[in-house]
Amino acid sequence: MHFFILALLLTLITQPILATEMRYPAGEEPIELPMHNLLNAQLPRPAQSHENKKLEAMSLYLTLMREDNHNVWAPYKLAASSAEKGQTELAERYLQLSAKRGLWYYYNLLEDDSFTNIQHSATYRSILAATKARYLQHAHQFEGKASYTLPTGTPPPEGWPTVIFLHAYCKAATISPEKQLLFGEMGVAYIEINGTQMLSENSFRWSNYNDESTQSAIQRVIQRLAPVLKLNVKQVYLSGSGQGALHAANLMAKYPQFYAGALLIAPKGVIQPVQHSLAAHKRIVVVYYDRQHFSSQALALYFANLFSEGNQVQTLHFALAEDATHSGQARFKQPLQWILNQTPETKPRS
Repeated sequence: MHFFILALLLTLITQPILATEMRYPAGEEPIELPMHNLLNAQLPRPAQSHENKKLEAMSLYLTLMREDNHNVWAPYKLAASSAEKGQTELAERYLQLSAKRGLWYYYNLLEDDSFTNIQHSATYRSILAATKARYLQHAHQFEGKASYTLPTGTPPPEGWPTVIFLHAYCKAATISPEKQLLFGEMGVAYIEINGTQMLSENSFRWSNYNDESTQSAIQRVIQRLAPVLKLNVKQVYLSGSGQGALHAANLMAKYPQFYAGALLIAPKGVIQPVQHSLAAHKRIVVVYYDRQHFSSQALALYFANLFSEGNQVQTLHFALAEDATHSGQARFKQPLQWILNQTPETKPRS
């Protein structure tokens, strides 16, 4: 029954039901039914109005909330929908139920515009405080947590060159076997770091307010791992994708003494890009995709121009983002080798 309810939710939420994108905690995502499943063989039905879709979504959330006594997300979404309609008492009641079940998704609650009408009420503020307390207790062990892989063999006398990767929004630090093989072949230590703000299980972001917490997280990891893993702290290279690339670009510009070069893959995000760069004599590759929004392409080109004075900068563009046939490992191997000065005579190609 749960699978059927969640499958119907998937159909609904792929339409613009709510003003903001709906993000589900791990383990509570709608499950897509197999194509041969009889539940998918439905007759066409008339187009529903926006309000009808919202009502149907609320009905399904109510069912899910009743059938799963531990689900925090269903009452949370019901609270948000009720608050949007001005039903403040009902919104607070559902939010209290979500909190009673252990709601700890602090940033979701803090930044959800649906609760604008009740954000100054005593009930909302007490729930927010309790959610923050649970968040701090749970998230601290995961925020900024590093995963790493090392080449086999003895490190160079000065230590391993090191690439640090900052993931995109809502991702986590994960090192695939392909990445282990790639960086092992290149003779480079590779580190991924979870974002500094946890959204849900295995979902992180870098701060939406500034890049200083990102710089602090990276330096803590380097200071802790450098003596243990034999890292060369003078050859630390930044890499990032999406929101991580925006933070990496800002840090490259503000703290070039810590970083030897950078690979910036489709930077985007809400923090302000730096206006000036202190970086000099660095190798930097900036990547964008043809099918990105114009503003995202413009941000990539902005950084390419910002770093162009006093540095070696290459701008690459691809038709599509990474997929099964255009993996990041294959696509970015040559640009990484160029940044690392492993193939100085060859410039990376799109």
